Amino acid sequence: MKRLGFLLLCLVAVAFSSCSDEYPDYAYVNFYIDPESSEYYNLNYGHRGWEYFEGGARGVVVFRKSWDEFIAFERTCVAKNCHGRLQVDETNNVLLYCPKCGSQYIYYDGSPLEGSAAKRLLYTYCTYFDGLYLWVNNCN
Repeated sequence: MKRLGFLLLCLVAVAFSSCSDEYPDYAYVNFYIDPESSEYYNLNYGHRGWEYFEGGARGVVVFRKSWDEFIAFERTCVAKNCHGRLQVDETNNVLLYCPKCGSQYIYYDGSPLEGSAAKRLLYTYCTYFDGLYLWVNNCN
């Protein structure tokens, strides 16, 4: 009888616990821009250009990797219990940093630098460039 009670207790604990490693702070994103427009001067600043956009939980940042390749990230820091708003390090344009916890991420893939409080990649939005417009949206 004790074993049955213990088994039921374990089942209840598993049912109400979450070991999910989902990204809690991202939101619906669906927009398109003309990346060659003078409105997006920072994005056209050679390779490694970037621009902030409204949307997501705390904003979206889009980086230009090459003429036809872009990557977009949620600006929410993914360090445990932080949720700060990321900013681009304007001294080198290759790092995002969190002023709240000090975590740093590489723009190329959103991976945290060694020594950062963050231990996982930034949430990435899907991008599609058709030669004229850049589309940014949720991947699922």
